[in-house]
Parts: sequence; C-alpha cells; structure tokens
Amino acid sequence: MSLLLTICALHFIAQLSPGPDVLLVAKSAASTSKTHTLQIILGISIGVVVWVTLTLLGFTVLLEQWPWIQQILMLVGGLFLAKMGYAMLKGGLSSLKSQTVLEGSLAHQKNYFLMGLFTNLANPKILIYFSSVFSLALSSTASANLKPYLAVIIPVQTFVVFAGLMMIMSIPKIKTLYQRSGSYIDVLSGILFLFFAVFLWFDAIKML
Repeated sequence: MSLLLTICALHFIAQLSPGPDVLLVAKSAASTSKTHTLQIILGISIGVVVWVTLTLLGFTVLLEQWPWIQQILMLVGGLFLAKMGYAMLKGGLSSLKSQTVLEGSLAHQKNYFLMGLFTNLANPKILIYFSSVFSLALSSTASANLKPYLAVIIPVQTFVVFAGLMMIMSIPKIKTLYQRSGSYIDVLSGILFLFFAVFLWFDAIKML
C-alpha cells in the first residue's frame, strides 16, 4: 500500500507540472464550458490508460531495442503540438490586431475528447516517465496485485485531479480575467505549445 501511495504522490506532482495537458485543461476551463473541459480531461485520461498499459506490458523494452520507434513518435507528437501552438498563436495575434473580444481558440473545436487524447498521446516521453515511476512496481518483489491497481488508479487520479483544476479555473473571477486578457493568454499558450514541440524534436534528433 505504501508503494502505491508513493507512486500516486509522484504522479500527482508530475501531473500538475507545466506541460501540454495542464495548459490545455486550464485554458479550456477558463474559456469554454465545463462539459467541453470534461471531454478534454476524459481524452487525456484515456491517453494515460494507453501509456500505463504499454508501460506495464513492458513496451519500454522495445523502445530500448528499437529507439527509432520512439523517435518517430516524438516527431509526430511534436507536429501535433506545433499545429495546436500555431493555431493558438495565430488566433491570439489576430484578436490583438482586430481588438476584438477573444472567445478562446478552443471555443469552436469539433471534438474536445480527441483534442485531449491526442494532446496526451503527442508526448511519448510520458512512457519514459511512467517507466521510471513504475520501476518498483515492475520489479519481481512487487505485489502481483499492484499492476492492475495502478492500471485503474492512475487514470482515475488523472481525471479527478484535472477535474479539480477545472473547478478552480472555472471560477467566475478567473473566467472574467481570461476574457479581458484572453488574447495574450492565447499568444503565450501558443508559444509554450511550440516550445514543447521543439523540445520533443530536439530530443528526437539527439537520439540519432
């Protein structure tokens, strides 16, 4: 039980660290409805299910033997993050030039669930993170029940923590602040997403 709590605590800290997932949830909660944000959170949580399952099945061993697989995933993931970043940056700059009230670059998305899912899956380095965090769970001395517990608890924890973040960012005062400075937030968000994309590409190139 102590090992399980330790892993959950580490995941909680990592989950709220600056990154595409946290940025997307915060931005969506401040600029769109709770329903849309919950769809994004559900997509992110399903992405976590994929990464946790691959980790527990030992997929990282394949990446060690054939690192080109991870390189391809990182390059493709970087392209997705760069596309999102460009859209946010372009929308923010256009709003600043026209001096119009920004509803948010996420306001007219067709599928919020897929946006959350693809944003999470766009970062294959999460697999390395889970491999490190789950190293004790994958050892021969770990309880046989620990793996299925993690496969369920970690995605649920992801959903609950991000739902809590959504509630905070949905506070009327925060949403009002976003409406006043949404253009600048979109520009900043776009720059950060582009940074995450370049970071992935740089790491992929270093692996050559």
